[in-house]
Amino acid sequence: MMGLILDVFHKPIIRQCRLTHWRKCELTTKLPRILVLTASYGAGHELAAYAIKEYCRRYGLAQVQIIDLMKEAHPVLNKISTSVYMSSFHAARFGIHYYGWSYYLTQKNNAYSPVLAGLNRLGTKQLFEIIQREQPDGVINTFPYGASPIVSKLFDIPTFTIMTDYVIHARWLHPAIDKYYVASEDLKANMIENGISEKGVEVTGIPIRDAFENNNYPNENINNKMILIIVGAYSQLDLTAKMIKSLEGIRNCPITVVCGRNAKLNQHLTKQFQNNSRVTILGFVERMDELMASATCIISKAGGLTLAESLALKVPLFIYRPFAGQEKDNATYFYEKGIAFISYSMSDLVNQIRQFIDNDICVSLVKNKMEFLHHRKAAERIVTDVLSTIFGRRREQAILNSPMI
Repeated sequence: MMGLILDVFHKPIIRQCRLTHWRKCELTTKLPRILVLTASYGAGHELAAYAIKEYCRRYGLAQVQIIDLMKEAHPVLNKISTSVYMSSFHAARFGIHYYGWSYYLTQKNNAYSPVLAGLNRLGTKQLFEIIQREQPDGVINTFPYGASPIVSKLFDIPTFTIMTDYVIHARWLHPAIDKYYVASEDLKANMIENGISEKGVEVTGIPIRDAFENNNYPNENINNKMILIIVGAYSQLDLTAKMIKSLEGIRNCPITVVCGRNAKLNQHLTKQFQNNSRVTILGFVERMDELMASATCIISKAGGLTLAESLALKVPLFIYRPFAGQEKDNATYFYEKGIAFISYSMSDLVNQIRQFIDNDICVSLVKNKMEFLHHRKAAERIVTDVLSTIFGRRREQAILNSPMI
Protein backbone atom coordinates (compact mmCIF):
# COMPACT_ATOMS: atom_id res chain seq x y z
CA MET A 1 0.00 0.00 0.00
CA MET A 2 2.74 2.43 0.96
CA GLY A 3 4.70 1.74 -2.23
CA LEU A 4 1.63 2.38 -4.35
CA ILE A 5 0.92 5.69 -2.62
CA LEU A 6 4.53 6.80 -2.93
CA ASP A 7 4.67 5.84 -6.62
CA VAL A 8 1.51 7.78 -7.40
CA PHE A 9 2.77 10.94 -5.73
CA HIS A 10 6.50 10.73 -6.48
CA LYS A 11 6.81 9.57 -10.09
CA PRO A 12 5.71 12.97 -11.45
CA ILE A 13 8.38 14.56 -9.24
CA ILE A 14 11.14 12.38 -10.67
CA ARG A 15 9.95 12.98 -14.23
CA GLN A 16 9.86 16.74 -13.86
CA CYS A 17 13.12 17.23 -12.00
CA ARG A 18 16.58 15.85 -12.79
CA LEU A 19 17.65 15.82 -9.19
CA THR A 20 20.80 14.62 -7.52
CA HIS A 21 20.83 11.01 -6.34
CA TRP A 22 20.57 12.14 -2.71
CA ARG A 23 17.48 14.25 -3.37
CA LYS A 24 15.80 11.40 -5.29
CA CYS A 25 16.37 9.02 -2.42
CA GLU A 26 14.96 11.49 0.08
CA LEU A 27 11.81 12.07 -1.93
CA THR A 28 11.08 8.38 -2.49
CA THR A 29 11.88 7.04 0.97
CA LYS A 30 11.27 9.72 3.58
CA LEU A 31 7.94 9.30 5.35
CA PRO A 32 6.03 12.53 5.94
CA ARG A 33 5.84 13.77 9.51
CA ILE A 34 2.37 14.94 10.53
CA LEU A 35 1.55 16.84 13.71
CA VAL A 36 -2.04 16.52 14.92
CA LEU A 37 -3.21 19.14 17.41
CA THR A 38 -6.15 18.17 19.59
CA ALA A 39 -7.78 18.97 22.94
CA SER A 40 -9.46 17.09 25.76
CA TYR A 41 -12.69 19.12 25.89
CA GLY A 42 -14.87 16.10 25.26
CA ALA A 43 -13.58 12.89 23.71
CA GLY A 44 -14.49 13.69 20.10
CA HIS A 45 -11.46 15.79 19.22
CA GLU A 46 -9.05 13.15 20.50
CA LEU A 47 -10.92 10.25 18.87
CA ALA A 48 -10.75 11.97 15.48
CA ALA A 49 -7.01 12.49 15.94
CA TYR A 50 -6.46 8.84 16.82
CA ALA A 51 -8.53 7.73 13.81
CA ILE A 52 -6.06 9.58 11.57
CA LYS A 53 -3.09 8.09 13.39
CA GLU A 54 -4.61 4.61 13.28
CA TYR A 55 -5.01 4.76 9.52
CA CYS A 56 -1.48 6.05 8.91
CA ARG A 57 0.03 3.45 11.23
CA ARG A 58 -1.87 0.58 9.63
CA TYR A 59 -0.57 1.37 6.16
CA GLY A 60 2.78 2.94 7.04
CA LEU A 61 1.98 6.18 5.23
CA ALA A 62 3.24 8.79 7.68
CA GLN A 63 4.72 9.41 11.10
CA VAL A 64 1.94 10.94 13.19
CA GLN A 65 2.36 12.68 16.52
CA ILE A 66 -0.69 13.81 18.52
CA ILE A 67 -0.32 16.75 20.91
CA ASP A 68 -2.88 18.34 23.22
CA LEU A 69 -1.65 21.89 22.64
CA MET A 70 -3.61 23.52 25.46
CA LYS A 71 -2.41 20.90 27.93
CA GLU A 72 1.20 21.30 26.88
CA ALA A 73 1.23 25.07 26.40
CA HIS A 74 -0.97 26.19 29.29
CA PRO A 75 -1.35 23.29 31.79
CA VAL A 76 -2.85 25.42 34.56
CA LEU A 77 -5.26 27.24 32.24
CA ASN A 78 -6.14 23.93 30.60
CA LYS A 79 -6.98 22.39 33.96
CA ILE A 80 -9.13 25.37 34.92
CA SER A 81 -10.92 25.58 31.57
CA THR A 82 -11.56 21.82 31.54
CA SER A 83 -13.05 22.06 35.03
CA VAL A 84 -15.21 25.01 33.98
CA TYR A 85 -16.34 23.11 30.89
CA MET A 86 -17.31 20.02 32.90
CA SER A 87 -19.02 22.16 35.54
CA SER A 88 -21.17 23.75 32.86
CA PHE A 89 -23.13 20.51 32.52
CA HIS A 90 -23.94 20.58 36.22
CA ALA A 91 -24.93 24.26 36.05
CA ALA A 92 -27.20 23.58 33.08
CA ARG A 93 -29.41 21.38 35.28
CA PHE A 94 -30.38 24.55 37.14
CA GLY A 95 -31.01 26.58 34.02
CA ILE A 96 -27.58 28.28 34.01
CA HIS A 97 -26.27 27.61 30.51
CA TYR A 98 -23.11 29.68 30.64
CA TYR A 99 -21.26 27.46 28.17
CA GLY A 100 -24.14 27.73 25.72
CA TRP A 101 -24.28 31.50 26.20
CA SER A 102 -20.58 31.89 25.40
CA TYR A 103 -20.88 29.49 22.47
CA TYR A 104 -23.69 31.38 20.78
CA LEU A 105 -22.20 34.78 21.66
CA THR A 106 -19.07 33.99 19.58
CA GLN A 107 -20.64 31.73 16.95
CA LYS A 108 -20.72 34.37 14.23
CA ASN A 109 -17.54 36.28 15.06
CA ASN A 110 -14.54 36.33 12.76
CA ALA A 111 -10.88 35.52 13.38
CA TYR A 112 -10.06 39.20 13.90
CA SER A 113 -12.69 39.91 16.54
CA PRO A 114 -11.18 40.78 19.95
CA VAL A 115 -12.43 37.60 21.61
CA LEU A 116 -11.31 35.17 18.93
CA ALA A 117 -8.08 37.06 18.31
CA GLY A 118 -7.23 36.54 21.98
CA LEU A 119 -8.10 32.84 21.83
CA ASN A 120 -6.05 32.45 18.66
CA ARG A 121 -2.92 33.62 20.47
CA LEU A 122 -3.10 30.78 22.99
CA GLY A 123 -0.27 28.30 22.52
CA THR A 124 1.59 30.37 19.90
CA LYS A 125 5.00 30.34 21.63
CA GLN A 126 4.84 26.64 22.51
CA LEU A 127 3.64 25.64 19.05
CA PHE A 128 6.55 27.55 17.51
CA GLU A 129 8.93 25.53 19.67
CA ILE A 130 7.11 22.25 18.92
CA ILE A 131 7.32 22.78 15.16
CA GLN A 132 10.99 23.72 15.41
CA ARG A 133 11.63 20.53 17.38
CA GLU A 134 9.46 18.07 15.44
CA GLN A 135 9.80 19.57 11.93
CA PRO A 136 6.45 18.28 10.63
CA ASP A 137 5.55 18.35 6.93
CA GLY A 138 1.94 19.19 7.77
CA VAL A 139 -0.25 20.16 10.73
CA ILE A 140 -3.79 18.83 11.24
CA ASN A 141 -6.19 20.38 13.76
CA THR A 142 -9.04 18.41 15.31
CA PHE A 143 -9.67 21.37 17.65
CA PRO A 144 -9.96 25.02 16.54
CA TYR A 145 -6.50 26.36 17.37
CA GLY A 146 -6.09 29.75 15.71
CA ALA A 147 -2.37 29.70 16.54
CA SER A 148 -1.87 26.68 14.28
CA PRO A 149 -2.26 28.32 10.84
CA ILE A 150 -0.45 31.45 12.03
CA VAL A 151 2.67 29.64 13.24
CA SER A 152 2.64 27.04 10.46
CA LYS A 153 2.72 29.74 7.80
CA LEU A 154 5.96 31.06 9.30
CA PHE A 155 7.52 27.68 8.50
CA ASP A 156 5.72 27.33 5.15
CA ILE A 157 3.93 24.23 6.43
CA PRO A 158 0.40 23.42 5.17
CA THR A 159 -2.35 23.43 7.80
CA PHE A 160 -5.50 21.34 7.73
CA THR A 161 -8.59 21.35 9.94
CA ILE A 162 -10.94 18.44 10.61
CA MET A 163 -14.23 19.82 11.88
CA THR A 164 -15.67 17.39 14.43
CA ASP A 165 -19.20 18.79 14.49
CA TYR A 166 -22.04 19.03 11.97
CA VAL A 167 -22.53 22.75 12.53
CA ILE A 168 -20.38 25.83 12.00
CA HIS A 169 -18.79 28.03 14.64
CA ALA A 170 -16.50 30.98 14.02
CA ARG A 171 -13.70 29.47 16.13
CA TRP A 172 -13.09 26.85 13.43
CA LEU A 173 -12.66 29.41 10.67
CA HIS A 174 -9.33 31.04 9.88
CA PRO A 175 -8.20 32.55 6.56
CA ALA A 176 -4.78 30.85 6.71
CA ILE A 177 -6.11 27.26 6.83
CA ASP A 178 -5.14 25.41 3.64
CA LYS A 179 -7.97 22.84 3.71
CA TYR A 180 -11.04 21.99 5.76
CA TYR A 181 -12.50 18.50 6.01
CA VAL A 182 -16.16 18.59 6.98
CA ALA A 183 -19.01 16.23 7.81
CA SER A 184 -21.67 17.18 5.27
CA GLU A 185 -22.55 19.09 2.12
CA ASP A 186 -24.73 21.37 4.25
CA LEU A 187 -21.77 22.35 6.39
CA LYS A 188 -19.64 22.99 3.31
CA ALA A 189 -22.30 25.28 1.87
CA ASN A 190 -22.51 27.14 5.18
CA MET A 191 -18.76 27.65 5.23
CA ILE A 192 -18.76 29.00 1.69
CA GLU A 193 -21.47 31.46 2.75
CA ASN A 194 -19.08 32.55 5.51
CA GLY A 195 -16.28 33.38 3.09
CA ILE A 196 -14.33 30.12 2.82
CA SER A 197 -13.39 29.25 -0.77
CA GLU A 198 -15.11 26.20 -2.25
CA LYS A 199 -11.80 24.53 -3.17
CA GLY A 200 -10.68 24.90 0.44
CA VAL A 201 -13.46 22.65 1.80
CA GLU A 202 -13.85 18.93 1.16
CA VAL A 203 -16.74 16.80 2.37
CA THR A 204 -15.16 13.67 3.82
CA GLY A 205 -17.23 12.94 6.89
CA ILE A 206 -15.76 12.85 10.40
CA PRO A 207 -12.92 10.31 10.79
CA ILE A 208 -13.89 7.42 13.04
CA ARG A 209 -12.08 4.31 14.19
CA ASP A 210 -11.66 1.61 11.58
CA ALA A 211 -13.75 -0.86 13.58
CA PHE A 212 -16.84 1.30 13.02
CA GLU A 213 -16.20 1.55 9.28
CA ASN A 214 -15.67 -2.17 8.74
CA ASN A 215 -18.32 -3.61 11.04
CA ASN A 216 -20.19 -6.71 9.93
CA TYR A 217 -22.51 -7.03 12.89
CA PRO A 218 -26.23 -7.50 12.21
CA ASN A 219 -28.37 -5.22 14.36
CA GLU A 220 -31.71 -6.64 13.27
CA ASN A 221 -32.92 -8.89 16.08
CA ILE A 222 -36.70 -9.09 16.24
CA ASN A 223 -36.79 -10.94 19.54
CA ASN A 224 -34.14 -8.90 21.33
CA LYS A 225 -34.51 -5.19 20.64
CA MET A 226 -31.83 -3.89 22.96
CA ILE A 227 -31.80 -0.24 24.09
CA LEU A 228 -28.27 1.06 24.67
CA ILE A 229 -27.70 4.00 27.02
CA ILE A 230 -24.28 5.67 26.78
CA VAL A 231 -23.69 8.02 29.70
CA GLY A 232 -20.99 10.63 30.17
CA ALA A 233 -18.70 11.65 32.98
CA TYR A 234 -21.21 14.37 33.95
CA SER A 235 -24.33 12.18 33.98
CA GLN A 236 -26.59 12.38 37.03
CA LEU A 237 -27.01 9.26 39.14
CA ASP A 238 -30.69 9.72 39.94
CA LEU A 239 -31.62 10.84 36.43
CA THR A 240 -29.95 7.83 34.82
CA ALA A 241 -31.64 5.44 37.27
CA LYS A 242 -35.00 7.10 36.56
CA MET A 243 -34.41 6.72 32.82
CA ILE A 244 -33.70 2.99 33.19
CA LYS A 245 -36.83 2.42 35.28
CA SER A 246 -38.95 4.37 32.79
CA LEU A 247 -37.64 2.34 29.84
CA GLU A 248 -38.38 -0.95 31.61
CA GLY A 249 -41.99 -0.43 30.63
CA ILE A 250 -41.13 -1.11 26.97
CA ARG A 251 -41.72 -4.81 26.37
CA ASN A 252 -39.12 -7.17 24.90
CA CYS A 253 -36.39 -4.53 25.20
CA PRO A 254 -33.43 -5.34 27.46
CA ILE A 255 -31.44 -2.30 28.52
CA THR A 256 -27.66 -1.99 28.50
CA VAL A 257 -25.98 0.98 30.17
CA VAL A 258 -22.36 1.93 29.47
CA CYS A 259 -20.87 4.07 32.25
CA GLY A 260 -17.43 4.38 30.70
CA ARG A 261 -14.90 5.58 33.24
CA ASN A 262 -17.59 6.98 35.54
CA ALA A 263 -16.87 4.52 38.36
CA LYS A 264 -19.25 6.18 40.81
CA LEU A 265 -22.20 5.87 38.43
CA ASN A 266 -21.22 2.31 37.55
CA GLN A 267 -21.16 1.28 41.19
CA HIS A 268 -24.44 3.04 41.98
CA LEU A 269 -26.36 1.50 39.07
CA THR A 270 -24.86 -1.96 39.51
CA LYS A 271 -26.03 -2.05 43.11
CA GLN A 272 -29.48 -0.75 42.24
CA PHE A 273 -30.16 -3.11 39.30
CA GLN A 274 -28.12 -6.17 40.23
CA ASN A 275 -31.24 -8.34 40.58
CA ASN A 276 -32.85 -7.12 37.35
CA SER A 277 -32.14 -9.57 34.51
CA ARG A 278 -33.30 -7.06 31.88
CA VAL A 279 -30.71 -4.44 32.82
CA THR A 280 -26.99 -4.79 32.18
CA ILE A 281 -24.56 -2.25 33.64
CA LEU A 282 -21.11 -1.98 32.06
CA GLY A 283 -18.07 0.17 32.77
CA PHE A 284 -15.48 0.91 30.12
CA VAL A 285 -16.12 -1.11 26.93
CA GLU A 286 -13.21 -1.84 24.59
CA ARG A 287 -15.29 -2.82 21.56
CA MET A 288 -18.00 -0.17 21.53
CA ASP A 289 -18.51 -0.80 17.83
CA GLU A 290 -19.81 -4.31 18.52
CA LEU A 291 -22.05 -3.17 21.35
CA MET A 292 -23.49 -0.23 19.44
CA ALA A 293 -24.10 -2.35 16.36
CA SER A 294 -26.11 -4.84 18.41
CA ALA A 295 -28.49 -2.15 19.67
CA THR A 296 -31.86 -1.25 18.18
CA CYS A 297 -31.38 2.35 19.27
CA ILE A 298 -28.99 4.42 21.37
CA ILE A 299 -29.64 7.08 23.99
CA SER A 300 -26.63 9.39 24.11
CA LYS A 301 -25.40 12.93 23.92
CA ALA A 302 -25.02 14.48 20.48
CA GLY A 303 -21.25 14.71 20.20
CA GLY A 304 -19.93 14.82 16.64
CA LEU A 305 -18.02 11.54 16.91
CA THR A 306 -20.93 9.69 18.51
CA LEU A 307 -23.18 10.87 15.69
CA ALA A 308 -20.63 9.82 13.06
CA GLU A 309 -20.26 6.38 14.65
CA SER A 310 -24.02 5.88 14.81
CA LEU A 311 -24.27 6.85 11.13
CA ALA A 312 -21.67 4.27 10.18
CA LEU A 313 -23.54 1.55 12.11
CA LYS A 314 -26.99 2.83 11.08
CA VAL A 315 -28.27 2.78 14.66
CA PRO A 316 -30.63 5.72 15.40
CA LEU A 317 -29.96 8.08 18.30
CA PHE A 318 -32.37 9.38 20.91
CA ILE A 319 -31.02 12.55 22.49
CA TYR A 320 -32.37 13.56 25.87
CA ARG A 321 -32.09 17.19 26.92
CA PRO A 322 -29.18 18.20 24.66
CA PHE A 323 -26.87 20.77 26.22
CA ALA A 324 -26.79 24.24 24.69
CA GLY A 325 -23.94 24.74 22.24
CA GLN A 326 -22.61 22.43 19.55
CA GLU A 327 -24.40 19.43 21.09
CA LYS A 328 -27.81 21.04 20.72
CA ASP A 329 -26.96 22.25 17.21
CA ASN A 330 -25.75 18.77 16.22
CA ALA A 331 -28.92 17.23 17.65
CA THR A 332 -31.10 19.73 15.79
CA TYR A 333 -29.30 19.01 12.51
CA PHE A 334 -29.83 15.26 12.86
CA TYR A 335 -33.44 15.76 13.93
CA GLU A 336 -34.13 17.91 10.87
CA LYS A 337 -32.61 15.18 8.69
CA GLY A 338 -35.01 12.67 10.23
CA ILE A 339 -32.32 10.42 11.70
CA ALA A 340 -32.39 11.34 15.39
CA PHE A 341 -35.00 12.12 18.02
CA ILE A 342 -34.93 14.85 20.68
CA SER A 343 -36.91 14.86 23.93
CA TYR A 344 -37.01 17.05 27.02
CA SER A 345 -39.22 14.92 29.28
CA MET A 346 -38.89 11.30 30.32
CA SER A 347 -42.39 10.45 29.11
CA ASP A 348 -41.62 11.85 25.65
CA LEU A 349 -38.40 9.86 25.48
CA VAL A 350 -40.14 6.59 26.36
CA ASN A 351 -43.00 7.25 23.93
CA GLN A 352 -40.60 8.09 21.11
CA ILE A 353 -38.63 4.87 21.60
CA ARG A 354 -41.74 2.72 21.97
CA GLN A 355 -43.29 4.10 18.78
CA PHE A 356 -40.01 3.74 16.91
CA ILE A 357 -39.23 0.10 17.74
CA ASP A 358 -42.85 -0.96 17.11
CA ASN A 359 -42.80 0.52 13.60
CA ASP A 360 -40.61 -1.51 11.24
CA ILE A 361 -41.30 0.88 8.37
CA CYS A 362 -40.02 3.82 10.45
CA VAL A 363 -36.93 1.86 11.46
CA SER A 364 -36.14 1.02 7.83
CA LEU A 365 -36.72 4.61 6.68
CA VAL A 366 -34.41 6.07 9.33
CA LYS A 367 -31.67 3.58 8.54
CA ASN A 368 -31.87 4.42 4.82
CA LYS A 369 -31.52 8.11 5.62
CA MET A 370 -28.50 7.38 7.81
CA GLU A 371 -26.89 5.39 5.02
CA PHE A 372 -27.37 8.34 2.67
CA LEU A 373 -25.80 10.88 5.05
CA HIS A 374 -22.82 8.74 6.07
CA HIS A 375 -19.53 9.41 4.25
CA ARG A 376 -17.39 6.29 4.23
CA LYS A 377 -13.66 6.07 4.82
CA ALA A 378 -13.22 9.63 6.06
CA ALA A 379 -9.78 8.94 7.58
CA GLU A 380 -8.51 7.46 4.30
CA ARG A 381 -9.81 10.37 2.24
CA ILE A 382 -8.32 12.94 4.60
CA VAL A 383 -4.90 11.28 4.81
CA THR A 384 -4.74 10.84 1.04
CA ASP A 385 -5.50 14.51 0.46
CA VAL A 386 -3.06 15.68 3.14
CA LEU A 387 -0.27 13.54 1.65
CA SER A 388 -1.06 14.83 -1.82
CA THR A 389 -0.55 18.40 -0.57
CA ILE A 390 2.66 17.51 1.29
CA PHE A 391 4.21 15.71 -1.68
CA GLY A 392 3.14 18.56 -3.93
CA ARG A 393 5.04 20.98 -1.66
CA ARG A 394 8.08 18.70 -1.76
CA ARG A 395 7.95 18.63 -5.55
CA GLU A 396 7.82 22.41 -5.78
CA GLN A 397 10.68 22.75 -3.31
CA ALA A 398 12.76 20.19 -5.20
CA ILE A 399 12.22 22.03 -8.48
CA LEU A 400 13.28 25.33 -6.94
CA ASN A 401 16.33 23.98 -5.10
CA SER A 402 17.72 21.47 -7.57
CA PRO A 403 20.31 22.43 -10.21
CA MET A 404 19.41 21.14 -13.67
CA ILE A 405 21.90 18.74 -15.19
